[in-house]
Amino acid sequence: MAKGEIIVGVCAAHSPRIAFPEKAGPVWHDLIAAMRRAADTLAERKPDVVVIVSAHWVTSFNIYVEASARHKGILTAMECPDLLRAIPYDFPGDPELAHAIVERGKALGIPVIATDEPSYVEDYGTIICLQYLTPKWDVPVVSLSACLMSSLDECMQFGAAVREAVEQTGRRAAVVSSSAFAHNLVRGPETWPTPQERAVDDHLIELMTQGRLDTARALLPTFAHQACYEMGGRCIATLLGALGDGWKGTFYGYGPSSGSGNPVIIFDRAGELAHA
Repeated sequence: MAKGEIIVGVCAAHSPRIAFPEKAGPVWHDLIAAMRRAADTLAERKPDVVVIVSAHWVTSFNIYVEASARHKGILTAMECPDLLRAIPYDFPGDPELAHAIVERGKALGIPVIATDEPSYVEDYGTIICLQYLTPKWDVPVVSLSACLMSSLDECMQFGAAVREAVEQTGRRAAVVSSSAFAHNLVRGPETWPTPQERAVDDHLIELMTQGRLDTARALLPTFAHQACYEMGGRCIATLLGALGDGWKGTFYGYGPSSGSGNPVIIFDRAGELAHA
Protein backbone atom coordinates (compact mmCIF):
# COMPACT_ATOMS: atom_id res chain seq x y z
CA MET A 1 0.00 0.00 0.00
CA ALA A 2 1.32 3.43 -0.96
CA LYS A 3 1.99 5.85 1.88
CA GLY A 4 -0.90 8.22 2.40
CA GLU A 5 -0.78 11.95 3.02
CA ILE A 6 -2.83 14.92 4.03
CA ILE A 7 -3.31 16.86 0.80
CA VAL A 8 -5.27 19.87 2.07
CA GLY A 9 -6.31 21.45 5.36
CA VAL A 10 -9.34 23.66 5.96
CA CYS A 11 -10.52 26.12 8.59
CA ALA A 12 -14.24 26.14 7.80
CA ALA A 13 -17.34 27.99 8.98
CA HIS A 14 -20.57 26.42 10.24
CA SER A 15 -22.84 29.30 11.27
CA PRO A 16 -26.50 28.23 11.17
CA ARG A 17 -27.10 31.41 9.17
CA ILE A 18 -25.30 29.95 6.14
CA ALA A 19 -27.09 26.59 6.25
CA PHE A 20 -29.66 27.83 3.73
CA PRO A 21 -27.84 30.24 1.39
CA GLU A 22 -31.04 31.40 -0.30
CA LYS A 23 -32.30 32.72 3.06
CA ALA A 24 -29.04 34.27 4.27
CA GLY A 25 -28.81 38.04 4.59
CA PRO A 26 -26.18 40.14 2.81
CA VAL A 27 -23.79 40.11 5.79
CA TRP A 28 -23.15 36.39 5.16
CA HIS A 29 -22.76 36.48 1.38
CA ASP A 30 -18.95 36.78 1.49
CA LEU A 31 -18.74 33.87 3.93
CA ILE A 32 -20.96 31.72 1.73
CA ALA A 33 -18.82 32.59 -1.30
CA ALA A 34 -15.68 31.62 0.66
CA MET A 35 -17.15 28.24 1.61
CA ARG A 36 -18.16 27.60 -1.99
CA ARG A 37 -14.65 28.47 -3.14
CA ALA A 38 -13.27 26.04 -0.55
CA ALA A 39 -15.57 23.38 -2.00
CA ASP A 40 -14.15 24.06 -5.46
CA THR A 41 -10.64 23.58 -4.08
CA LEU A 42 -11.56 20.23 -2.51
CA ALA A 43 -13.20 19.12 -5.74
CA GLU A 44 -9.97 19.93 -7.60
CA ARG A 45 -7.86 18.00 -5.07
CA LYS A 46 -10.18 14.96 -5.02
CA PRO A 47 -9.42 13.66 -1.49
CA ASP A 48 -10.17 10.03 -0.70
CA VAL A 49 -11.61 11.03 2.66
CA VAL A 50 -12.48 14.07 4.76
CA VAL A 51 -11.50 14.03 8.44
CA ILE A 52 -13.49 16.69 10.28
CA VAL A 53 -13.34 17.85 13.89
CA SER A 54 -16.36 19.90 14.88
CA ALA A 55 -16.77 22.31 17.78
CA HIS A 56 -20.36 21.07 18.12
CA TRP A 57 -19.52 17.44 18.79
CA VAL A 58 -18.58 18.12 22.39
CA THR A 59 -17.52 15.21 24.58
CA SER A 60 -16.51 15.30 28.23
CA PHE A 61 -13.68 12.86 29.01
CA ASN A 62 -12.76 10.98 25.85
CA ILE A 63 -12.16 11.91 22.25
CA TYR A 64 -14.50 9.92 20.00
CA VAL A 65 -13.99 8.92 16.39
CA GLU A 66 -17.01 8.07 14.23
CA ALA A 67 -16.19 4.69 12.70
CA SER A 68 -19.47 3.96 10.92
CA ALA A 69 -19.43 2.65 7.36
CA ARG A 70 -22.41 4.90 6.62
CA HIS A 71 -23.53 8.15 8.26
CA LYS A 72 -27.26 8.41 7.81
CA GLY A 73 -29.87 10.26 9.80
CA ILE A 74 -31.93 13.39 10.30
CA LEU A 75 -30.49 16.40 12.11
CA THR A 76 -32.47 18.79 14.25
CA ALA A 77 -29.96 20.91 16.15
CA MET A 78 -30.68 21.08 19.86
CA GLU A 79 -29.14 24.59 20.03
CA CYS A 80 -31.47 26.03 17.40
CA PRO A 81 -34.25 23.61 16.36
CA ASP A 82 -36.12 26.45 14.64
CA LEU A 83 -33.20 27.22 12.32
CA LEU A 84 -31.87 23.72 11.70
CA ARG A 85 -34.79 21.34 11.60
CA ALA A 86 -35.24 17.87 10.08
CA ILE A 87 -32.18 18.04 7.80
CA PRO A 88 -31.51 14.61 6.23
CA TYR A 89 -27.98 13.41 5.55
CA ASP A 90 -26.50 10.26 4.06
CA PHE A 91 -22.81 9.85 3.25
CA PRO A 92 -20.11 7.16 3.47
CA GLY A 93 -17.62 6.66 6.28
CA ASP A 94 -14.17 5.10 6.43
CA PRO A 95 -14.01 2.57 9.28
CA GLU A 96 -10.46 1.49 8.44
CA LEU A 97 -9.08 4.99 8.78
CA ALA A 98 -11.24 5.68 11.85
CA HIS A 99 -9.85 2.66 13.71
CA ALA A 100 -6.31 3.51 12.60
CA ILE A 101 -6.74 7.00 14.12
CA VAL A 102 -7.92 5.45 17.38
CA GLU A 103 -4.98 3.02 17.39
CA ARG A 104 -2.43 5.80 16.80
CA GLY A 105 -4.06 8.02 19.42
CA LYS A 106 -3.98 5.29 22.04
CA ALA A 107 -0.33 4.64 21.24
CA LEU A 108 0.32 8.26 22.25
CA GLY A 109 -1.58 7.80 25.52
CA ILE A 110 -4.63 9.78 24.41
CA PRO A 111 -8.05 8.57 25.64
CA VAL A 112 -9.75 8.01 22.29
CA ILE A 113 -12.61 5.65 21.46
CA ALA A 114 -14.17 4.48 18.18
CA THR A 115 -17.96 4.54 17.92
CA ASP A 116 -20.30 3.22 15.24
CA GLU A 117 -23.58 3.67 17.12
CA PRO A 118 -26.30 3.75 14.41
CA SER A 119 -28.60 6.01 16.44
CA TYR A 120 -25.95 8.73 16.79
CA VAL A 121 -27.01 12.00 15.10
CA GLU A 122 -24.31 14.11 13.45
CA ASP A 123 -23.85 17.63 14.85
CA TYR A 124 -24.57 20.74 12.85
CA GLY A 125 -20.93 21.86 12.76
CA THR A 126 -20.24 18.73 10.75
CA ILE A 127 -23.32 18.78 8.53
CA ILE A 128 -23.23 22.47 7.56
CA CYS A 129 -19.56 22.20 6.60
CA LEU A 130 -20.11 19.05 4.57
CA GLN A 131 -23.10 20.42 2.69
CA TYR A 132 -20.66 22.99 1.29
CA LEU A 133 -17.41 21.04 1.09
CA THR A 134 -18.81 17.74 -0.24
CA PRO A 135 -22.12 18.83 -1.79
CA LYS A 136 -22.67 15.50 -3.57
CA TRP A 137 -22.27 13.66 -0.23
CA ASP A 138 -20.08 11.12 -2.01
CA VAL A 139 -16.75 11.53 -0.17
CA PRO A 140 -16.13 9.26 2.84
CA VAL A 141 -15.99 11.15 6.14
CA VAL A 142 -14.45 10.44 9.54
CA SER A 143 -15.83 12.71 12.28
CA LEU A 144 -13.84 13.56 15.42
CA SER A 145 -15.15 15.02 18.66
CA ALA A 146 -13.80 18.00 20.57
CA CYS A 147 -13.16 16.89 24.15
CA LEU A 148 -13.51 19.27 27.08
CA MET A 149 -10.78 17.47 29.05
CA SER A 150 -8.26 17.79 26.21
CA SER A 151 -5.60 20.46 26.50
CA LEU A 152 -4.51 22.23 23.34
CA ASP A 153 -1.28 20.24 23.53
CA GLU A 154 -3.25 16.98 23.60
CA CYS A 155 -5.32 18.15 20.63
CA MET A 156 -2.15 18.85 18.67
CA GLN A 157 -0.80 15.42 19.59
CA PHE A 158 -4.07 13.88 18.46
CA GLY A 159 -3.77 15.77 15.19
CA ALA A 160 -0.36 14.15 14.72
CA ALA A 161 -2.03 10.77 15.32
CA VAL A 162 -4.52 11.59 12.57
CA ARG A 163 -1.63 12.34 10.20
CA GLU A 164 0.12 9.07 11.08
CA ALA A 165 -3.09 7.10 10.53
CA VAL A 166 -3.65 8.76 7.15
CA GLU A 167 -0.12 7.85 6.11
CA GLN A 168 -0.49 4.29 7.42
CA THR A 169 -3.74 3.62 5.56
CA GLY A 170 -2.62 5.11 2.25
CA ARG A 171 -5.35 7.76 2.17
CA ARG A 172 -5.22 11.15 0.45
CA ALA A 173 -7.04 13.14 3.10
CA ALA A 174 -8.52 16.56 3.68
CA VAL A 175 -8.51 17.59 7.35
CA VAL A 176 -11.13 20.15 8.40
CA SER A 177 -11.54 22.25 11.54
CA SER A 178 -15.20 23.26 11.78
CA SER A 179 -14.85 26.03 14.32
CA ALA A 180 -15.06 29.77 14.78
CA PHE A 181 -12.07 31.74 16.04
CA ALA A 182 -13.33 34.59 18.30
CA HIS A 183 -16.45 33.32 20.06
CA ASN A 184 -17.76 35.77 22.64
CA LEU A 185 -21.37 35.22 21.61
CA VAL A 186 -24.02 37.92 21.85
CA ARG A 187 -27.65 38.17 20.78
CA GLY A 188 -27.87 39.60 17.30
CA PRO A 189 -26.82 37.23 14.51
CA GLU A 190 -25.31 39.97 12.30
CA THR A 191 -22.97 41.20 15.07
CA TRP A 192 -19.24 41.11 14.35
CA PRO A 193 -16.51 40.42 16.92
CA THR A 194 -15.18 43.45 18.77
CA PRO A 195 -12.23 45.31 17.22
CA GLN A 196 -9.96 43.76 19.86
CA GLU A 197 -11.19 40.24 19.10
CA ARG A 198 -10.92 40.85 15.37
CA ALA A 199 -7.31 41.97 15.86
CA VAL A 200 -6.55 38.65 17.59
CA ASP A 201 -8.15 36.74 14.72
CA ASP A 202 -6.26 38.80 12.17
CA HIS A 203 -2.97 38.00 13.91
CA LEU A 204 -3.59 34.25 13.78
CA ILE A 205 -4.78 34.43 10.17
CA GLU A 206 -1.61 36.36 9.29
CA LEU A 207 0.59 33.68 10.84
CA MET A 208 -1.29 30.98 8.95
CA THR A 209 -1.10 32.75 5.59
CA GLN A 210 2.62 33.38 6.12
CA GLY A 211 3.18 29.66 6.71
CA ARG A 212 4.31 30.26 10.29
CA LEU A 213 2.35 27.37 11.76
CA ASP A 214 4.99 26.71 14.43
CA THR A 215 4.35 30.21 15.79
CA ALA A 216 0.60 29.76 15.39
CA ARG A 217 0.75 26.62 17.52
CA ALA A 218 2.85 28.36 20.17
CA LEU A 219 0.54 31.39 20.40
CA LEU A 220 -2.82 29.60 20.02
CA PRO A 221 -3.38 29.31 23.81
CA THR A 222 -2.93 33.08 24.14
CA PHE A 223 -5.21 33.85 21.20
CA ALA A 224 -7.84 31.39 22.45
CA HIS A 225 -7.85 33.08 25.86
CA GLN A 226 -7.86 36.65 24.55
CA ALA A 227 -10.80 36.17 22.17
CA CYS A 228 -12.60 33.23 23.81
CA TYR A 229 -12.07 30.88 20.85
CA GLU A 230 -14.79 28.35 20.15
CA MET A 231 -14.23 25.20 22.21
CA GLY A 232 -11.07 26.86 23.49
CA GLY A 233 -9.36 26.46 20.10
CA ARG A 234 -9.34 22.65 20.32
CA CYS A 235 -10.48 22.07 16.74
CA ILE A 236 -7.92 24.52 15.38
CA ALA A 237 -5.22 22.84 17.49
CA THR A 238 -6.15 19.42 16.08
CA LEU A 239 -5.85 20.76 12.53
CA LEU A 240 -2.51 22.44 13.24
CA GLY A 241 -1.21 19.23 14.80
CA ALA A 242 -2.33 17.20 11.81
CA LEU A 243 -0.64 19.53 9.32
CA GLY A 244 2.70 19.79 11.06
CA ASP A 245 5.19 22.12 9.33
CA GLY A 246 5.71 23.08 5.71
CA TRP A 247 2.14 24.28 5.11
CA LYS A 248 0.81 27.68 4.15
CA GLY A 249 -2.73 29.02 4.42
CA THR A 250 -4.68 30.96 1.83
CA PHE A 251 -7.37 33.25 3.19
CA TYR A 252 -10.72 32.87 1.41
CA GLY A 253 -13.03 34.94 3.60
CA TYR A 254 -14.32 35.90 7.05
CA GLY A 255 -17.78 36.61 8.41
CA PRO A 256 -19.77 37.21 11.60
CA SER A 257 -22.27 35.17 13.50
CA SER A 258 -23.66 36.51 16.79
CA GLY A 259 -20.35 38.11 17.77
CA SER A 260 -18.13 35.27 16.55
CA GLY A 261 -15.45 35.45 13.87
CA ASN A 262 -15.57 32.80 11.15
CA PRO A 263 -12.64 32.53 8.74
CA VAL A 264 -12.34 30.20 5.77
CA ILE A 265 -8.69 29.24 5.16
CA ILE A 266 -7.24 26.59 2.87
CA PHE A 267 -3.83 25.09 3.64
CA ASP A 268 -1.56 23.45 1.11
CA ARG A 269 2.10 22.46 1.05
CA ALA A 270 3.11 24.42 -2.00
CA GLY A 271 1.45 27.65 -0.91
CA GLU A 272 0.50 28.22 -4.55
CA LEU A 273 -3.19 29.00 -4.08
CA ALA A 274 -3.99 32.58 -4.97
CA HIS A 275 -5.20 34.87 -2.21
CA ALA A 276 -8.77 36.06 -2.35
